[in-house]
Amino acid sequence: MKHLVQRDHSLSGIRWLGMNESEWRKWIRKNVQSANPLLWVIERSLACAPRPLRYDPKFGGRGPCIPPDAASALFNWLDSLKVFGIGTIVCLATPEEMKRYGRVVSPHPDLPSLYRSFGFIVNLHPVQDPAHAATSDRVGILEQMEALKPTILAEYRRRTGAMLIHCSGGMDRTAPISAFVASQEVGN
Repeated sequence: MKHLVQRDHSLSGIRWLGMNESEWRKWIRKNVQSANPLLWVIERSLACAPRPLRYDPKFGGRGPCIPPDAASALFNWLDSLKVFGIGTIVCLATPEEMKRYGRVVSPHPDLPSLYRSFGFIVNLHPVQDPAHAATSDRVGILEQMEALKPTILAEYRRRTGAMLIHCSGGMDRTAPISAFVASQEVGN
């Protein structure tokens, strides 16, 4: 488990408490893929992660559908979030991206419903992945993400338990949103 904010010391020679939003984003992008099950951005308060099982050696990848035999791995992932004190999940993935869970979340209609059945507060803010969008759509997507930042910051401030933010890969949507929240909460 990696911990970013340590109030009295620095990690790897970098003083984390003075990071600006851009520095937070770079750090998150560098470390989120190895998050298992999550990456603490603000220790025990704000975490980020790829979507469930995204980098799992057996069920991960960009495949269109996660098989039903992944259910125990998915449930273990959700149980581990509870152990780490996550109470609120912000999902930035689109409904299309979440369709890959259709066969594994049954009898629930979708992944957010499964999250709720585990007792999580779920905030959905679907944003298309700018890394996989047409060039002509990227400006609008980035503007949408900028507009979401204050909303998610407000959700963070009134969260139940620690907050987890995820999209699909954990980098192009999760990193900038998590970086913004961290930069506002820890200081820059």
